[in-house]
Amino acid sequence: MNPCKTSCVVLCGGKGSRAYPLTLKKQKTMITVYERPILQYIIDYWSAFASHFIFVVKYKKEEIIQYVSSLSIHASFAEPDELRGIANGLLCTEKLVREQFIVVLGDCLCKGSFQLSPTFETGVGVYETNCPDDIQRSYSVEISEGKIFRVVEKPKLLPNKLCGMGYYFLDHDVFDYIIKTPTSPLRNEIEITDVLQKMIEDGKILKPFTFTGDYLNLTFPEDYNRALEIFKDEKSLGRN
Repeated sequence: MNPCKTSCVVLCGGKGSRAYPLTLKKQKTMITVYERPILQYIIDYWSAFASHFIFVVKYKKEEIIQYVSSLSIHASFAEPDELRGIANGLLCTEKLVREQFIVVLGDCLCKGSFQLSPTFETGVGVYETNCPDDIQRSYSVEISEGKIFRVVEKPKLLPNKLCGMGYYFLDHDVFDYIIKTPTSPLRNEIEITDVLQKMIEDGKILKPFTFTGDYLNLTFPEDYNRALEIFKDEKSLGRN
C-alpha cells in the first residue's frame, strides 16, 4: 500500500460517555497513556500507511485541533452537524479524502501488523479472539474464499472467533452506500456494518486484513489498564 496516495480519517468527535470518569476532563482521544494522548499513538501507527490525516471532531474539538495543529503532519478537520455514529461522521469527509482511504476509530489502539496487499484493496481489519465479549462489543466477520460475505454488528450468536476491528479500508463508493443505507433500530443511526453488508450484497469485494498483535477498543474505564500494558515500553522511555 502506497502511503503517498492514501488519506486516513480519524473519527474522534464522540463524547466517550462509557469511558467516564476518564473523559470527565478530557476528550476521549486525548486521554494520556504514559504522558502521550492516545491520539498520538494512532497517528504514529497509521503514518506508515497514510500521508494525510482528516480528523472528524465535535465534542471538545478545540482540545484536538490545538494538539494536532502543533504536530508536523498534513492534517485537515471535518465536523458533522450532529453525532450519529461512524457512517454519519464519515459523510462529512467526502470532499477531503482521496479516492482510496483508511478510516480509524479514535479509541482503537493497536501494536502489531496487518497482512495487507502491496496495492490498496477495500476491506476491514480482522483478528481472531478467544474472548466472545470482544466480538459482541464490536462486530463479527464471516469469510469465504478470501472475501468477507457477512458482517454483523454486536452479534448475539457468534459464527466464529473473528472480530472486526475499528479499521476500514474504503474507496469513494462508500459515500453512496451510506446515503442509501437505512437507519438501524439498534442505535437509531446508520450502522457502518449495514453499509458494508450492502456493499457486499452489491458485489463489492471486501477483504479481511488479518491483524497479529495487540488490539484494544478503549470503551470502558477498565480498558485503560490494558492500554498501559500494551504500551508499557513507553514507560521505559521516561514517559510516566
